Formats: sequence, structure tokens, C-alpha cells
Amino acid sequence: MDSQESSATSSSAAKRHRSSKPKPVHVFGDQVLKDLGSLCMNELYSDVTFFVEEHCLPAHRLILATRSEYFRALLFGGMFESTEQKVRLEAPLDAFKVILGYLYSGTLAVSTLDVDATSKVLGLASLYILPEVELALAKHLQNNLSISNTCMILDTARKFNLAELTMKCLKFMDKNAPQVLKHQSFDMLSKESLEEVLRRDTLIEHEINVFQSVLKWSRHNQGVDIKSVLSLVRLPLISVEDLVRVVRPSGIVESLKILDAIEKPIITSILPYRAHVSPGVDVAFHLGSGFGVNQNEIVIKLSFWCIINNISIVGIQNTLYKLYTKNTSNCTVEVSCDMIHWDDVGNIALSAPTQQDIRFARRPVRFIRIVHPESGRKDILNDVLLKAILNNTIP
Repeated sequence: MDSQESSATSSSAAKRHRSSKPKPVHVFGDQVLKDLGSLCMNELYSDVTFFVEEHCLPAHRLILATRSEYFRALLFGGMFESTEQKVRLEAPLDAFKVILGYLYSGTLAVSTLDVDATSKVLGLASLYILPEVELALAKHLQNNLSISNTCMILDTARKFNLAELTMKCLKFMDKNAPQVLKHQSFDMLSKESLEEVLRRDTLIEHEINVFQSVLKWSRHNQGVDIKSVLSLVRLPLISVEDLVRVVRPSGIVESLKILDAIEKPIITSILPYRAHVSPGVDVAFHLGSGFGVNQNEIVIKLSFWCIINNISIVGIQNTLYKLYTKNTSNCTVEVSCDMIHWDDVGNIALSAPTQQDIRFARRPVRFIRIVHPESGRKDILNDVLLKAILNNTIP
């Protein structure tokens, strides 16, 4: 290739390079939205009027049809309304105005909406097929969960099939169960939502309090069949004293079911405990405290049942270590849910100075102790430091 051809090729390449550069484009979107927003509920150029709760709201077919599949079908889909100048809609007036404002301006002032108003707007967003509005409102509710509104929000989330918001509500109720169950809004919870709450294995509340909340709910919702609700109350977790003094006098539980609940803890230690699920958290440290059962027994008691599958011995006092260095001796680590039925989950060597891990199938636990089988000592926890966690890496 001679120099002239090379020069021409370079010049052509340079031109292509320059032509491939993006041309500057000036975007005036804010002004466009402002102008469109000024037409919202404005008679200027309007060609349809909506009657909502006896109020007349002028609108523009082309804008609404462009922004919403629902209005496209309503106003241009060959339906009766497509030829009418006046269209009656069944909708909450204030919520409809919010939706209209969004369709015209592309803005949604969610921070100005309380839970009740948000629920109404959500209903219209679902009807008008506006998923981006549903998502924004769901996030707004999710970020503003509180003791007083979580029951209403749960009902709203379930009504509109908002799975993420539903789960956030349920987890919030798990962690704040004592306050939520006592709040007056709990009595307004739908039967279906109540049943979903009661199915939770992670609802952190004592079962007698769960029962009393259900009893209060049933009195507020008279005429509702509560058999399915009562079946979700875990009666065997309630003490015999409370079954006799609280549950039986309520009159809503059959005597035979109460007898079954009294008998079950006697014949089995496998009960449907509700429990904390906190992967990676040392519940012995954060939720536990040691106490002396008697002069010769020390037990770690957790503030509530916790699901764990790993107990680690992270420290042994020198006095205990020296006592057993010559005579290697194992101790048994035991766990319990009720201080009556104890299960052996593994052994530790008191002569081993390094950390020792005991792994077992995940299970609910409330009490932990270490027993020296040879001497019968049950106060080993006086000289041992341990961790109790749920390790999700253990199959």
C-alpha cells in the first residue's frame, strides 16, 4: 500500500470515528412533565369527564390511554365507555386523584399518604395495572412498619399479593409479638392473616399470651368460625396451670383437647416450639444467663427458645483443666426445652485446651448444661465458656 492509499484510509477512518461519536441531545423532560401535569383535572382540551363519588373530574383520553392499559381498553377498546363523554367510575375519590396525578405528571408523593390512604391507592394501582406504583407504595409501607400499623399493612399486602411486603410484616410481628398481639389493631386482623401469623414457628411469644390474644380477637369478631384459628394455637406449650385456670374457663376449647394438651408433654419431648432463628448469633451470650438449679447444678437458660445446631467450647478454666489433664475425662453436653427432658448432643474433653465444636441436627433449645458422668457433677459451666449458634453451613 503506497503513502496516498494509506493517507486516504486514515482519513476515512477518522471520519467514521468522528461520525460515531454521540451527538449532544438536550432533554427538557422536567418541563414536559410540568406541562402535562398542569392538564391533570383541567378542562383545557379535555375530552372525557369521570364521575367519582359524585365529583366531576375532566381528563384527556389520549394521555390516559398512553399511560395505562386499563384506560386504553376502557376508552379505546370498543367498550361502552369508549363512546361516552361522561364515565362513572367506582373508586375512592382521593385515591383516584393520586392515580390521576401520577398518570399525568409521573410523580407520586408517597410520603403524604397514611396507611389507609396508601391501601386505597394500592387497590387502584392494582386495578389499573400500574406495577411501578404498587412497588413504590409497598416500599413506603415496608419502611414505615410500626406496632400500630403492621396488622393493617399485613392485610393490605396479602390482599394485593405483595409477597415481599407480606414477609416483612410477618418478620416484624415475629420480633415484636408481645406488643403487636396486645395492640388494639390486632383485633382488626382478618381471619386469614391471623392464621398465617399463628402458623409461624418464629413468632416470639409465650403460647399462653398467644391464646389470650386469639381469645380477645374472637370476642371482637363474633360470628366468625374460629375452629381453624384455634387449631393453630399450640396448646401443649401452655403450662398445666394456665390450661386449667385460663384456657378451660374461656369456654372456646373442648375439654378433650385440653386433656390431650396436658398429656402430650408427659409422653414426648418433641413439641412444636416457637423459636428464634438467628444464624451466626451466639444466643448463649446474647439471650442466655447462667443460674444455679441447686448447689451442684449450673444451667444456661435462654430468654426464649432458639434454633441451634452448634455448641462450641471456647474456654476452660485452668483449675478445671489441671484437674483433668492426668485423667482424661469427657463431659456430656446436654440440651433441653423444658428442664425435664434432657438430650445428649455430644462430648467434650476437659483435658483439651483448644476449642471444641459439637454439631448436631438443628433443634429448639432453651436450656444447656454440661455433666461429668463419672463424678455426677453438673456445675461444670462454672469453669467453661461456650457459644451456642445456628450454623447454616451445617447440613
